[in-house]
Amino acid sequence: MIRHRFMPTDAELSAYYRASYRNDYQNAQNGPSARHIAKRRMEAARRLDTLARRLPAQAGVIDFGCGSGEFVEAAIAQGFTAAGFEPGADYATYASQTRGLPVTNCGWQDYSPAANKADAVTAFHVFEHLTDPVAALTRIRTWLKPEGLAYIEVPNMATSLYKGFGCLHMAHTIGFGRFSLELLGAMAEMAVLEVIDAYDIAIIFKPGTPRDIEDIMADARQELEEWTQAKVHKQYFTYTLGKLTGQRPAALRK
Repeated sequence: MIRHRFMPTDAELSAYYRASYRNDYQNAQNGPSARHIAKRRMEAARRLDTLARRLPAQAGVIDFGCGSGEFVEAAIAQGFTAAGFEPGADYATYASQTRGLPVTNCGWQDYSPAANKADAVTAFHVFEHLTDPVAALTRIRTWLKPEGLAYIEVPNMATSLYKGFGCLHMAHTIGFGRFSLELLGAMAEMAVLEVIDAYDIAIIFKPGTPRDIEDIMADARQELEEWTQAKVHKQYFTYTLGKLTGQRPAALRK
């Protein structure tokens, strides 16, 4: 697993996401741009298509770290009972006040879902920002029905390291591969239902007995063993040169 050497505290992260993250990461100072919204709507449609076939009609869905609310909006449009929460004040305000969506401005430690248990909890590009992902996924399980699903998508370090340092954003406290993401689920006593392995990596987890922890850990070590410090340094210059010349590495053309 790849992680920050000096991990920020939860209080530091909370303050950062509330006020500064979107400006630093997306140069968004007053809510999401039209381009951001259009892109997120396309992503939401794709993700919902993957999940919806596994849910009953009118299923309850919670979107963990829902940003400006596009997935919540798409799920409601398909007849699901969806809600979300977002620690960033500008995006949460946009979702709840401008879009009229059931989005709460808070972090996962402070979120209180509706009385009914959810059929699914989604988290898209959220878990790489956490300091204690096992505690977060364990908390998610308390929001779910006994057969409820957790759908988690993160950047895949096994592919995104081809960007060199470019993928090591300061807000990404942890970097997952496919098997370290599986390990996260196993540590929260959840098994893999489906793996969506594109450029990013996503797993839909279900309650159940996971694979043997030692086997998952061995796979996780093997997945990233080629990425020595020297290779990451070299890749940084390769990727940067490619950006300047318009030649992207083959691994990034997927």
